[in-house]
Amino acid sequence: MKTRLTIFGWAALCCAAILVPAPVRAQTDSALLDALVKKGVLSDQEAEDIRADESKDYASTAASKINLSTSIKTITFYGDLRLRYELRDGTTPAGLTGAGGVPSGPGSQDRNAWRYRLRFGFKGDIFDNWFYGVRIATNPYYNRSGNVTFGHSDNAGPFGKGYSLLAVDQVYLGWKPTSDITLEGGQIINPLYTTTLVWDDNLNPTGAAELYDHTFDNGLEVFGTAGEFLISAASGNGITNTITGQAGNPSNFGNTFMFAEQAGIKYKFDDNTFFKAAATMYEYTGTDAANGATVAGDYGSNPLVLNSAGTNSPNYYNGPFVGAAAPFTTNVTGENDLLILETPAEFDFKAWGVPMRVYGDFAYNFDGGDRADDARSAITQGNAAGITVPAGLTTAAFQAEPTVQGVLSSGKSFLDDAAYTVGFEAGQLKKKGDWQTRLYWQSIGYYALDPNLIDADIFNAATNMQGIVLAASYNWTDGITSTVRIAHGNSIHGDLATPNVTQDLTLGQIKTYNLLQADLLWKF
Repeated sequence: MKTRLTIFGWAALCCAAILVPAPVRAQTDSALLDALVKKGVLSDQEAEDIRADESKDYASTAASKINLSTSIKTITFYGDLRLRYELRDGTTPAGLTGAGGVPSGPGSQDRNAWRYRLRFGFKGDIFDNWFYGVRIATNPYYNRSGNVTFGHSDNAGPFGKGYSLLAVDQVYLGWKPTSDITLEGGQIINPLYTTTLVWDDNLNPTGAAELYDHTFDNGLEVFGTAGEFLISAASGNGITNTITGQAGNPSNFGNTFMFAEQAGIKYKFDDNTFFKAAATMYEYTGTDAANGATVAGDYGSNPLVLNSAGTNSPNYYNGPFVGAAAPFTTNVTGENDLLILETPAEFDFKAWGVPMRVYGDFAYNFDGGDRADDARSAITQGNAAGITVPAGLTTAAFQAEPTVQGVLSSGKSFLDDAAYTVGFEAGQLKKKGDWQTRLYWQSIGYYALDPNLIDADIFNAATNMQGIVLAASYNWTDGITSTVRIAHGNSIHGDLATPNVTQDLTLGQIKTYNLLQADLLWKF
């Protein structure tokens, strides 16, 4: 009888060894052995012999070579690799100022790119309801994509590796004091319910967030989030109008913060049907210059010195209109006069057995009129020395330029201060053979949003742009997905620039825009 029970004990241990992951197996085996001894199935000596044999076997495995801190409860490794081909095409309207101030005809710019993006991270739980996460990504020089373009030279010949560098893009600690409350800080995953209308999904805000989420028995979920995000520290990360130093002491810089307060609901009708909506208010601090004698002075050094006709044409110059750091090829835009309300919503359901989603997002900048006033004042005031126009242009000719006239007349339309998107999605991407399609329209007014945050993948991270996007995806395996995406857009206000971060097309005033993207994504 004792022999049969001993065999039963070994069989139980073998099942535990097969079904339980290695990091947990030692604790499981020990607990099982103690239980078998307590019930008289095994003697104390037999249990010790089994423990000794198990220790010898584990010492010979690769897992035994990995030592984790006793403070780590769980750890999960994850990541993704994306290969992409894309074609972008943009056209500019006629009448731009060419070399020597001579008006030129319409122009265009095309870009073909083969790219990849790699992200790799680990996350998990610490004891007493604490958690952590760290992730690294390629291309530390651009916060809104991580893309590395094949063929990009690093000045050392072909096949450059300069942009293939990995950098930390998420690092955070968090704590759940209750089941409804979460506190976290660091460079965190965006904690807000939002869309790519307002936030590029590659951006991970730095700072702290406090989240509340409670689900009632009737299917109603109520959630709220507060975020305190540091936009620029001290001298500023290129954000041009964080000049808060006192006169005569320009090195005395302050910090720029964005505060976000969100409240929302989710109501679940059944397992396949729910409605979700939220309202978020964004406010900024530290964006005004204490020593700015003129409005133009808030935008950096000599914002309107257009001393190189064509290169710095006002049609290309994205500068004082939204606070760009430099003309033409650089546009880290200013954060003056932004008080934004965002209202994302969606309705998810199933029809003919297919998951579907109708969604939308609307945002409005209540300070858009002031932002437009600052742009107009920058045009009319110029810098302390007055406006310097390009060679070959008179002041009158400069002020007659379409973009200048656009700025002087802008900010009076609702669409200049508003942004919205509406879309439809069908299908899901969970396992092999799954598919998904998406169709949506997007419009971002010139003064509507913080241009440092908007999505760069589709419409070149430009404001004053609107257009339609169609995408189709298919899961070849549980972890490999292909996506084809096409988009067509145009400027909303034809006499205004289309400010952008110039990651791709460097056109400052896009009339029409086309995009083709083909992705192959491996998630692991």
